[in-house]
Amino acid sequence: MKNNYLFSKFVILMLAVALSGCLGFGHRKFGSDYSYSGAFHKYKTFNFITHASEEDSLTLRNYEVLKKYIKERLEIQGYQFSDKKPDLLVSYYLYYNDLNMKGYEQEEFDIWLVNNEEPNPEHEAYKPIKMYMSQGTLLVTLLDHKKQNAVWQGYTSGVLSDPNTENTAYLNRAVRTIFDQYRVFRKGYLRENASAN
Repeated sequence: MKNNYLFSKFVILMLAVALSGCLGFGHRKFGSDYSYSGAFHKYKTFNFITHASEEDSLTLRNYEVLKKYIKERLEIQGYQFSDKKPDLLVSYYLYYNDLNMKGYEQEEFDIWLVNNEEPNPEHEAYKPIKMYMSQGTLLVTLLDHKKQNAVWQGYTSGVLSDPNTENTAYLNRAVRTIFDQYRVFRKGYLRENASAN
């Protein structure tokens, strides 16, 4: 009898923790969109398009921190930073206010990648959807340098609970949330590492 009581308390506690986790993240939206013409299996190098909207020290510091975290994440995935004709150009922008933006209803990126080794600009029609993003939004766009067009964008809201905070952990979480949706390693990177071990 006592074991049943303890078990039911444990189950209630676990449900409460799970629900609180959902509620805590519920006000944050995140997602990504991709171009059917992206040559995702061929990109190897990257560089940045830098642009801060305001010249105040907080904005510039946030942009430098974001650049550092994005660079680290792409390098973990095998991409190499390059000044000479990089395959990808990375654009990132931090919107401090609420934002209405357009996204697209698409098949999951991972699933689409498995089935589409080669880019196909006429693959499917894009189905636009409107999204309301609140409490600050980070938007990261990857552009094909050679074709001069965007091939992927990831976004997350709720980035800035307090825009004046000195803690940059929220920026790191935002970058992780976005790049967890871009699970593409540089071509040959996993094979190289497997043979090295």
